[in-house]
Amino acid sequence: MIGYEVEREEMIIETDERFTMNFRLLSRAILMNEINVTAKTDKVWKKDYGVFKRSFLGTSKNGESCIILNEFVLSFENSGEYFSAKASQPLQIENPELGYRITYLLDDFEIDGTEVRFAGDHYFEAMNSKSKRQIKKWNKNRQKAYNGSLRHFLKTLSERFDLRFAIEDGQLKQSENWRSIVGRKKDPLVREGFSIYINKKDLFGTSLIIPSEYKPLKNEILVFKGNSPQEPIISFEGRLMVVYAKESPEIAYMMENDSPTSYQQTSYLLLRADSVYFDKEGRYFEPYMIEQQGYASWERIGDQLPFNYSNE
Repeated sequence: MIGYEVEREEMIIETDERFTMNFRLLSRAILMNEINVTAKTDKVWKKDYGVFKRSFLGTSKNGESCIILNEFVLSFENSGEYFSAKASQPLQIENPELGYRITYLLDDFEIDGTEVRFAGDHYFEAMNSKSKRQIKKWNKNRQKAYNGSLRHFLKTLSERFDLRFAIEDGQLKQSENWRSIVGRKKDPLVREGFSIYINKKDLFGTSLIIPSEYKPLKNEILVFKGNSPQEPIISFEGRLMVVYAKESPEIAYMMENDSPTSYQQTSYLLLRADSVYFDKEGRYFEPYMIEQQGYASWERIGDQLPFNYSNE
């Protein structure tokens, strides 16, 4: 099958800057597996596709509604404990609940035991709406997908950092009124509905999760000044428990995880580096540097939003 090599170029675009870049794509011959035409469906491939679809798109309401339009570009390797997927072309996905068409260039996808890892570049295109009612529904669903997400949490931490510290002569100085803000309505964590607990002893995330071992975050600092004012750093030791109280978990999550009825979403975060950069909108770009567990990890591609999404 004839396709094209992927061409990537990194760039830094300043505000209001415009420039032109030319790309010449190189053709590539893609060696496919032999094709057997039979009257029966390929039951093994179909089963593997089901595993991929659930793990990649997710089993939330948004994830279940997604449709992969060109699933035939996928191939799988399944040895029981280890599962991997490759795509010979970018995946074309429709998400009717959020109103997006997604082009996803899958770089990596694997399931090793209970751990799911995937990475790739994706491009979102808004679907055309048929009515104002549909637009209203999409906006509501997008806001719900954003609420409690990792991006929402990181943005809240960034706002909290800016409220707590001022930079004077290149040094951080805590605001004099911080003690009257922390833990109250003006605290961004309180305003947005987040509570943070930490287990500093669980450095590698290998221990069983025992909620009683997590202590409320007190005066610890999670966010630090980065090389750019627009790019702070998150850094902490141990594992964070992040509780979002303004939205209940989906019933499907509680059934799949044999979880008791809860009115809040509980997630866990681990850093796979000493520190990780993100931007003030809560977006981070290095795959695998922040490991998500619990509710945040249950929401997959079906609940993701484009980088230019704004909840304001």
